[in-house]
Amino acid sequence: MKISRSPHAAPPGSPGKAPVVAGTKGKGFAAKLARAEGAIEASNAQRPAAARKAPAVSDIGADLKAGRISAQTAIDKVVERVLDRQLGRHAGAALREKLAAALRESLADDPLLAAKVRALSQE
Repeated sequence: MKISRSPHAAPPGSPGKAPVVAGTKGKGFAAKLARAEGAIEASNAQRPAAARKAPAVSDIGADLKAGRISAQTAIDKVVERVLDRQLGRHAGAALREKLAAALRESLADDPLLAAKVRALSQE
């Protein structure tokens, strides 16, 4: 079977340029990207600083390192913060318990997470 080449194709082995498609320009994408970034910055500027920050657990880590709480207590506090952040403080008790159980199950079943939990208990 013979494969015919386009009459505009570069000979094999020569550094030819890729064919240009009419109407494609990087400027349009760059402009859209700049508008999107501007919108994100404007949205962040309107929110209070506390809302822009990720939920911090540094205080829990500090308490754990200082020996004021155990590793299990630290994990319980982190799970509660995740529940508060994802569900809100006023979510139903049944839903909170179900999600907390799923999070704790993931901590126990996932080898990487389980190893991290064991490492916390050994420190």
